[in-house]
Amino acid sequence: MTTAYIGLGSNEGDRLANLASAIDALSEIPETHLDQVSDAYESEPAYVEDQPKFANAVAELTTSLSSEQLLAYLADIENRLGRARDVENGPRIIDMDILLFGDEELVTPELTIPHPRLLEREFVVAPLLDIAPGVRMPDGSLVTRAQATLGKIVGDLGPVPDLGAARNEPAARPDWVEISSYDAGNDVVSAWDAAISLQRGVLQDAGIPYAFDPYEPDAAMDPWGMPRTFRILVPADYAEQAKQLIDEVMKATPEFPAELDAPAE
Repeated sequence: MTTAYIGLGSNEGDRLANLASAIDALSEIPETHLDQVSDAYESEPAYVEDQPKFANAVAELTTSLSSEQLLAYLADIENRLGRARDVENGPRIIDMDILLFGDEELVTPELTIPHPRLLEREFVVAPLLDIAPGVRMPDGSLVTRAQATLGKIVGDLGPVPDLGAARNEPAARPDWVEISSYDAGNDVVSAWDAAISLQRGVLQDAGIPYAFDPYEPDAAMDPWGMPRTFRILVPADYAEQAKQLIDEVMKATPEFPAELDAPAE
């Protein structure tokens, strides 16, 4: 498995919605797990300055794909979201670049790793260091902001919208609390999957944002094997309502394992 960092940018239309759509698509790439995503930052355009400001973020993935395979998926996502390539470094609905791919160093006509302009771009370095403060280049040198003088950051736009409703990014945030957990075992995996679907549906119907820790149970996103414990988290303001709803639905389904009968205390 390889850890990869993907830079994302948008300066056309609803920039944050474009980033959210791209991140959602990243999470669906086969043999790949979306680990975490930085806040979105607003930045000045670099290279071609006569265009709107960008919203930028960096996503961390773990994948068993090759870098070339991952690049193909990124290009497909860009195309599906309407990316035009009329002007190099010009305005775009979405742009995604592989910044780092483990310790790989690669130069082909289609792909250069590490990204050749990584260290000079503040709109890449700042969000990258947010989620990977000790990240290193393949030669062992630390990534720092010392050379990042292009695409200056002018504002923090906060978390990418709706990310927490489907992915595990908020799990470590203090304003998200556990409302259900389960110590999974192979003999009850199918029951756990059914319970997860039921609880997720209840939260969705109620319009309550939710997140999974360590990640959403899904074999397609689980290259390491199922962990022993999953947790469902919601923002603290929704915790009381969510616990009540989960408690009601689990009491109505006695066929599920006892561990799922009640929400977390």
